[in-house]
Amino acid sequence: MKAAVIEKVGKIVLTDAPVPVLSDGEALIKVKYVGICGSDIHVLMGHHPTAVYPVIPGHEFVGEISEVKGAGSERFQKGDIVAAQEVFSCGVCDACAKGEDNVCRELKIIGIHTDGGFAEYVKVKTHKTYKLAQDIDLELAALIEPLAVAVHDVRRSGLKVGETALVIGGGPIGILIAIVARVAGARKIVVSEINEYRLKFAKAMGFSTINPAEEGFEQKLTELGEGRGFDVSFEAAGAPSAIGTCLDFTKSTGTVVVVAMSERPRVVDTGKIFAKELTLVGVRIHSQYNFLGSVDLVRSGMLNRDLKKLVSKVFSLNDVLAAFEEAQHGKENFKVLVRLD
Repeated sequence: MKAAVIEKVGKIVLTDAPVPVLSDGEALIKVKYVGICGSDIHVLMGHHPTAVYPVIPGHEFVGEISEVKGAGSERFQKGDIVAAQEVFSCGVCDACAKGEDNVCRELKIIGIHTDGGFAEYVKVKTHKTYKLAQDIDLELAALIEPLAVAVHDVRRSGLKVGETALVIGGGPIGILIAIVARVAGARKIVVSEINEYRLKFAKAMGFSTINPAEEGFEQKLTELGEGRGFDVSFEAAGAPSAIGTCLDFTKSTGTVVVVAMSERPRVVDTGKIFAKELTLVGVRIHSQYNFLGSVDLVRSGMLNRDLKKLVSKVFSLNDVLAAFEEAQHGKENFKVLVRLD
């Protein structure tokens, strides 16, 4: 099969690769669309701490069932349109027993530890695979995985109806968090972002916006926080100053959610956590339950108008190098997708 392979740090090539061989309880998906995630770029650039090489990247994919083997096969037919959670978990550790498979002690992630969706075929676990409507917009379906990240993050934050939220970082995940927070009942959502294109995009989506590089940033953010700060803040930028901004502008007894991966450790003023009795929450990928929540949101169609706006550019697999270049360095994009013809 044709596949894009990260052979080593900094080198991705289009080549021939063997079609995955199924074990019991696995399905082979013929990939239709796959999205480029920030973590794919982290793997390419050598910034992901546990990535293996060589590896076919890609975990944001949608496709159709080509083959199913063993347990769970009765639920699918060849040609079914499906999305699958990209997490391989043991199912028996403490985390898995609590439904927290995203932090399984033997966690493996498709596209990072095992081959992923930048290929004509990818194998997945049948019990983590969900059927979609045959006529679903496949570009929207390719957003189910990143949407699941936002669903997981907002649910973990404990955000309540009528509360306020600050999102540091207006990239794809930041905007998806803002969208889900609005659905969850936040009465006010502020997106902080330095990229002017993304600021305008967030504003057009109906969110309050602020640029941290502008003069008077702290005063303006204080005003946007109504002088009290925000109930919940999401650090989705990974910039050195972002966690400090969250600690400063989250109200007493509020919650700070650490979303972004950082290239190096950050200094955190724990005195602010202590003085304000803040709750600091880490989030990693998404649990299967929250992936299902994302599937159901896309099935419902209630977010489709917003989600469609996030698809910026679509490349063919033959142009995968250009797709990664655009996702990594383009200044005017959100979700870059690759289509497999």
